[in-house]
Amino acid sequence: MRKKTLLVAVGLLAMTATLSAQEAQKAAPATSSLFFWTILIGSVCLTVAAIFGILGQSRAFCTASDNIARNPASADSIRGLLIIALALMESLVIYVLLIDLILFFVKWGGSTLSTLPK
Repeated sequence: MRKKTLLVAVGLLAMTATLSAQEAQKAAPATSSLFFWTILIGSVCLTVAAIFGILGQSRAFCTASDNIARNPASADSIRGLLIIALALMESLVIYVLLIDLILFFVKWGGSTLSTLPK
């Protein structure tokens, strides 16, 4: 399981690394380069946060269901704690998305997606 997770993470990072291997533009302003790297790093961070958020949620669910199966009398308290834990894990991924959106909509010296070199 860990090998598959590591393989998926490395594959995603390898796919994002090929984006920077495109041809260089002649007169690209420095701010568009900053904007491009901001978007690229933000997307990588969001991907990593989502992957580890999903892994944490699945592990918490597996542990909670295992504990409920062993002791059905404590199902209500375990279920309540599981819901709170899942909400907190999901909020971390939403915070990363919020930071990415803030970085995406900042005007980096007049650079936007439409001014990036193609």
